[in-house]
Amino acid sequence: MKTHISTSRRRFLGGILSAGVTPMIVPSRLLASDTAPSNQICLGHIGVGGRGTALLRNFVSAKRARSVAVCDPYAERRERAAGMIKEAQGEAPKLYNDFRELLADDSIDAVVLATPDHWHVPIGLEAASAGKDIYFEKPLGYTLEQNRAMEAAIRKHDVIFQYGTQQRSQEITKRGIELVLNGYIGELKEVHVWAPAGQGGGSTEEIPVPEGLDYDLYLGPAPLKPCTKDRITSKGSWFCRDYALGFIAGWGAHPLDFAVWGLDYDQQGPVKFKGGGKFPPKTDLFNACTNWDVEIDFGGKVAMRFVSSDLKQKLAGGYLDKIPGDGTTFIGSEGWVSLSRGSAQASNPEWLRMRQCEGDRRVHYRPNYYHGFIDTVRERAPSVGPIGEAVRSDALSHLSIMAIEAGEEVVWDPKGYRIVSPESLNGKMSTEIRGDWRQS
Repeated sequence: MKTHISTSRRRFLGGILSAGVTPMIVPSRLLASDTAPSNQICLGHIGVGGRGTALLRNFVSAKRARSVAVCDPYAERRERAAGMIKEAQGEAPKLYNDFRELLADDSIDAVVLATPDHWHVPIGLEAASAGKDIYFEKPLGYTLEQNRAMEAAIRKHDVIFQYGTQQRSQEITKRGIELVLNGYIGELKEVHVWAPAGQGGGSTEEIPVPEGLDYDLYLGPAPLKPCTKDRITSKGSWFCRDYALGFIAGWGAHPLDFAVWGLDYDQQGPVKFKGGGKFPPKTDLFNACTNWDVEIDFGGKVAMRFVSSDLKQKLAGGYLDKIPGDGTTFIGSEGWVSLSRGSAQASNPEWLRMRQCEGDRRVHYRPNYYHGFIDTVRERAPSVGPIGEAVRSDALSHLSIMAIEAGEEVVWDPKGYRIVSPESLNGKMSTEIRGDWRQS
C-alpha cells in the first residue's frame, strides 16, 4: 500500500483546503483521518548529530507525519536515530549514507536538514531540485551567493522552506513584534542585537578516521584536512572557519531573525557596516570570529548595534535589569520592546499583558513550529520562516564579518544584492569549494 502523499496530491489537497471547497467526488483515501498512513507526510532526516537528533525528537511526535528515512555519513548516528524512530513509531526507517540516495526516494515528501553549516545550501539545492519541501536548520549559507542561489531554487521549484528559527512560534515574541509593527514604541530609531560569543581551542592533532565515518563525504565541499577529534564534533562544525562563520551567524541567526521579522528597514539601503572583532590564535582549530562589535546604519534612518554577549551589559544594561544570553531590542521615540527566545520585556510592562495589541499589522504565526511545518506542507500554505527573511537576516551576519575582516566600512545595496564598496569584496560573496558539489 502506498504510504506517502505525492507532491501533486499534496498540492491538490492544499488548494482545496485553502479555497474552503469540498469537491463533489473525492477518493476515500483523500478523506482519511489525518493520522492514517496514506495521509501522512513522509519525512527524511539529513544530518542527525546533536541538533538533528533534537529536531528528530520533535518531529516523531507529529501525528500527521512519519519519519521514514535517515541519512548521516556517521553510521553510529544514523543507527541511533533509527532506534529512536522505531521506538516512537513502531517501524524502522530506511538508512542512507549519501543524501543523494535519500533525495532520489520518491516516497519522501519533505526533508529535515541539520548538517554542519557548510553543507546546508549544497544539500538544500539538491533537495529543492528533487521537489522536496525543506525544514532548514540555521544558519543559511556559507556565502552570500549561496543564500541567493537557495532563494532562487526554492522559488523555481515551488517547494516549502521553513527556516530553523523556532522562536517564531513563541506567542510572547509574536506579541512583542506586533507591538513594534503597530507603533507602540513610536518611530523606530535603534535596534540592539546580541548573541553568545564563540570560542577558540580545538585539537589539531591528527587521529585515524573513526570506524563507520565516511570522512570524505562528511567534509564534502570543505577543504580536505586531517581528521582530529574536535574537527568531527558539533563545536568543530560551529567554530572552525572551514565549515562556518562562527556564532556571529550560527547563533546570531536567532536575534537577527527577530530584527527582520515583519519589518523592512533593512531593505531601504544603502546599508553600512563597520566594526571590530577578535579571533583565536591561528594555531587553533576553532578559528572563526569569537567576539564582535558591529555598527550597522540602515540608510540613515535606523541604527543597529550587533555585539557578542560579552558586551551585552554595556549595550543593554541601561534599560534591562535581566539580560538574557541573546536578544533583540527595538528602541523607538516612545519606548522600547526587547525580545529573546521565550521572553519579552518592554518599557511599558502593560503592553505585554495584552493578548493582542491594537492595530492591523500581524505576523504569520503557528503555535507549534515543528508540527506547523507539517501542516504547512500538507496545506501548501505560506511558511512561518520563509526563505526571503532567512536571506535577509543571514546577510547581516555575512556583511558584519566582512566588515570586521576588511577593517573598513562595507556598504551594501540590499535591492541590488551587491557590495557597493569596497567593490573588491564582491569577489568574496562566493568561495572555491572542493569537488563539484552544487552551488546554484
